[in-house]
Amino acid sequence: MAKKLNTLKMVIKNIKLASNYISDPQVPLMKKVLLLFPLIYIISPLDLVPEILLPFLGWLDDTAIALAVWNYMFNLINKYEQNKDNDYTLDDDEYKIE
Repeated sequence: MAKKLNTLKMVIKNIKLASNYISDPQVPLMKKVLLLFPLIYIISPLDLVPEILLPFLGWLDDTAIALAVWNYMFNLINKYEQNKDNDYTLDDDEYKIE
């Protein structure tokens, strides 16, 4: 029961972070759209692998795309939240070549 409660708290925290991220005028519009892209892709009737032809694989591609994009965006949002008070821009680590 405690594990489910912790998971619920984490989901609520992530929703709040995403809301703050979307409402921040300093965040570029494309990053805001990218955050919403998985939801739009899942709802959209257009897919890379149509559910009608291959139901399991169709759902799997929706899930894979949603998880990949959301994972990238929530990592970016967490960096944004941690560095919100500094002179940090979201593009600072994206183009860093190591």
